[in-house]
Amino acid sequence: MQERRRYVRLNIPLEVSYSIPGREAVRRKSITKDVSPNGARFAVEEELPKGTVLDINIKIPTSLKPIPIKARIVWSKKESGQGKNTYDAGFEFVQIPEESKQKLFQYLCNLMYDQLKNLNI
Repeated sequence: MQERRRYVRLNIPLEVSYSIPGREAVRRKSITKDVSPNGARFAVEEELPKGTVLDINIKIPTSLKPIPIKARIVWSKKESGQGKNTYDAGFEFVQIPEESKQKLFQYLCNLMYDQLKNLNI
C-alpha cells in the first residue's frame, strides 16, 4: 500500500479540547496520538463522521494559550479490543490564525529537529 501522507507525523500526546459547531456547547477532551503540520489523530468516545467540522484547541508546551483550530474529520474508525466505545479519528487543519500557526509549526519543527539530533544524523 502506498503512503498517502504529505507530512511526517510526530507521535506526541498533546491535550485537545473540541466541540462541534451548531451542536451542544460542551467541549470534550482528548489527547493526540500523532500530529503533523497538516492535521492530527486522536481518540474520541463518539463516532465523528467524515466531513464533520470541529472547533479545536490544542495545548502546546511553548504557548500559554491553546492553539485555536478549525478542523475537519477525514477518517474515523472504531478501536477494537476496548471495553467501551472508543474511536480513532484523523482531522485536517482547515483554518488556524496566522500567529497561532507560526507557534504550532515552530513547536513541531523543533521537535523534528530534536528527534533528528538524537539519531546523530
